[in-house]
Amino acid sequence: MRFLKDETGQAMLLVALSLPVILGFVGLAIDMGQLRYTQLRLQTAADAAALAAALEIPQCGATSNCSAMQIAAKSAVTEGGLDSPTILPQCATGSGTGLTLTINNGPCALGANDPNYNNTKFAEAVLSQQQPMFFARILGVNSLAVAARAEAALGSSKVCLGILSPTAPQALLLNGSASLNSRCGIVVDSSSSTALLANGSVKVTAPFIYVHGGDLLNGSPSMSTAPVTGAASMPDPLANLPVPTLGSCGTTSSSPFTGSLTQAIVNGSQNAVFNPGRYCGGITINGSATATFNPGLYIVDGSMLVNGGDTVSGNGVTFYFSSGSLTMNGSSSANFVAPTTGTYAGILIFQKPTDTNTVIVNGNSTSVWQGTLYAPGAQLLLNGGSNLAAYTIVVVNTVIVNGTDTFTLGNDYSSLPGGSPIQGPTAVLME
Repeated sequence: MRFLKDETGQAMLLVALSLPVILGFVGLAIDMGQLRYTQLRLQTAADAAALAAALEIPQCGATSNCSAMQIAAKSAVTEGGLDSPTILPQCATGSGTGLTLTINNGPCALGANDPNYNNTKFAEAVLSQQQPMFFARILGVNSLAVAARAEAALGSSKVCLGILSPTAPQALLLNGSASLNSRCGIVVDSSSSTALLANGSVKVTAPFIYVHGGDLLNGSPSMSTAPVTGAASMPDPLANLPVPTLGSCGTTSSSPFTGSLTQAIVNGSQNAVFNPGRYCGGITINGSATATFNPGLYIVDGSMLVNGGDTVSGNGVTFYFSSGSLTMNGSSSANFVAPTTGTYAGILIFQKPTDTNTVIVNGNSTSVWQGTLYAPGAQLLLNGGSNLAAYTIVVVNTVIVNGTDTFTLGNDYSSLPGGSPIQGPTAVLME
């Protein structure tokens, strides 16, 4: 009986019986720690891959499986200390035991649940591999899939005025007592020794002025910051902007216009309404007319001429000039705002790249030119008038600024979900 009551050694027996369970939990903790460590490494590498891929977006032009994006992303992964991954095609999922990398432009790994789904302004990197298990093998778990995902996009450009001509003398010509107030930078690509020429008492305000060639300052111009000459040139930030399909000409030759086989003309004190479409004979607005442009895309074959004291307005509009250009004369008032979404978000004027017709912008002190004026093959002539827009971006071949008014290029992009219509040269993580 005393023997049965003796509890000596029972604690040791319990420890011996519990030891496999304790070791199993310790083993699982080690396995889970290894999984967590691998996950962190993959996430860091995915972040780097997405950023590297986003920097190549301008080179790829929304092309799936773009080699430039894949090569850049793969290099970012290996530079982070991981093995060289196998590249999978757009929207594919990882398979096998090795490290795989998928670069999606736009994102598709999460499907329609991703707010950036199929948006080619974003690059998505997905890294995946099978992580071997050690102690979990006793439970029949030999490996577990580990994956990481990241999205990146080009950051908003710090440039408001980009002048693309590679050689033109006086690519940026400032005359008289005009004032140019740019809330973000100015870049002049011309290699000419007089790429920037400022005459008289002009005043330029900008956080930076980069000139690839040289400058010549005559008279007593005022510059908020000294131009930096010999700077790097800027590639066309909108080179991949798709040219719209022209479509057929409209048939209505009176207000409300829907495109016209002959020139759409508004005279005198007439109040006219324009609807989106193709205007094959151009648009002319004379006298003291009022013209309202409903939201949408306007394709103009020929010129759009606004004369005298007209009032023209349109919210959510883009004007594409397949030939000809915009001429805004006299003391007319313009209130134009570009779309905030869609293919041409933030694009107000888009002139065919091979079209060299001068864009002429005048107007009164209450004018609004909110959007991007993009005419890579043409000169922009600013003669008087002001600009009260929240933001304005100009990307053209050359620029002449005359007159006595202050033309402002703002940089408040709060109305645009995607920020500035031009991006780079930096990238930012979005997810």
